[in-house]
Amino acid sequence: MRNKNKKLIEKCYDSRPSIFGRNITSTFRHYFSFPHQKPGNVKTCMIPPLVLWQILKNLPELLRLRNYLQKKRTEKNTGDIRVVFYSDNLDEVNGIANNLRHVVSYMRNHGYPAGLIGSAFNTRPCGVVENGFVMLLPRLFSMEPLGYADSELAIPHVKPLLRLLKRYPIDLVELETPSPGAWTIGICAKIAGIKVISHYRTDVPSYTKQLVKAKWMHFYVLWLMQVFYRFTSPVISPCKDYQRILVKDIKIPKKEVKILARGIPLENYHPSKRGKGTWERFSDVSYKVRFLFVGRISKEKDIPFLDTLWHVFSKKHNNAELLFVGGGWYLEALKQNFANCPEVHFAGVQGGETLAGLYADADFFIFPSGTDTFGNVVVEALASGTPAIVTDRGGPQDILFGKNCGFILPFGETDVWFSHLEKCVQMRLECPEEYEMLRKNAYARSQDFTLEHAVKEQWEYFQDLCIRSYHET
Repeated sequence: MRNKNKKLIEKCYDSRPSIFGRNITSTFRHYFSFPHQKPGNVKTCMIPPLVLWQILKNLPELLRLRNYLQKKRTEKNTGDIRVVFYSDNLDEVNGIANNLRHVVSYMRNHGYPAGLIGSAFNTRPCGVVENGFVMLLPRLFSMEPLGYADSELAIPHVKPLLRLLKRYPIDLVELETPSPGAWTIGICAKIAGIKVISHYRTDVPSYTKQLVKAKWMHFYVLWLMQVFYRFTSPVISPCKDYQRILVKDIKIPKKEVKILARGIPLENYHPSKRGKGTWERFSDVSYKVRFLFVGRISKEKDIPFLDTLWHVFSKKHNNAELLFVGGGWYLEALKQNFANCPEVHFAGVQGGETLAGLYADADFFIFPSGTDTFGNVVVEALASGTPAIVTDRGGPQDILFGKNCGFILPFGETDVWFSHLEKCVQMRLECPEEYEMLRKNAYARSQDFTLEHAVKEQWEYFQDLCIRSYHET
């Protein structure tokens, strides 16, 4: 048995450091793959032909699978469904991957037949299955996205996917991002007669404008988004702001956009974790007010704005500190910018009890992003009893609106943010009762985003879609 496990580990060796909580339980056989590509506008044009080639090559088997699945559905009761979620970035550390792993794990543990499929990262020699339910398919092609060094665009092999679908017949697939892999999976599912929907998790047009200089790519990406989300409607949106964007910019009919709030495993976070000495592990000076940022350290999270804001703020206030938790391609530049700021600290990527302790030890959570469709980290902060400061763009504002658990500030307006940071410092130091009420409200609001509530609502929606798709004439 030991020799078998050793061979499995060698076969699935990943040149990246291991990721906490992700354990290989089985593996796919080795498939051919093109060398991993560096980013490039022209190189992205290689993707559509490869996707089409994959589809045409496997078309006969897809049609046979269609007949097989139709027969299987006649043997099931109405409402008995099996669902698969697909995201190409599952083999990375990001909010989407973490949230999906939590959600699908919860579903499976509570009797919901759900699976999770992604693409293996280019650092792996073959596809793997992690924790018994996360299937990372072997890739045919992968390339580094423009301006996004810690991620990749990938096209998975279709052959192992078809074997999975025959072994585990599904009724609905939800695509999480408009990626090459999602196009591949979505077209295959459509041909196989499977209901396909999508989830608007990433503000791709905004990211493209911030990270890619070529303007023609902005129009190209927007056009692809419009085609993708029409092809995979209805579309789930986690907030009202992105429902408006889907209708206005992506041209999706409003009736085809369903708002469903997300849920996270709140049991990992609690105000009682405050004051256990976690913060002191990363700060050797005692400051009176603590501000915290958790997330990817990159420009699309509007970190440059926070950089500028804090430099202005710290010149007038020497009693506050700022801690960054996370990693990303902009991290080293940010460290250089704050080289002469002893009140700014960097904790790197954290998880588990350390992350929960940092959330709880912070006095305010500061999140300047205007491109997040929801904001898992905002809910995690609130669940720790930490009030949040967010922008009036994207999903985080919906979490705070009308709940007196933080502040919603105009996106990118330095003067307004400066003024509110001063108010936060004053409240923390001079108005303890008002601050404690804010903390209590923060924790209370977080309880609206439990996995139990989110999964129940989501599954009922899936059942309704499948009944209308397969059983109504």
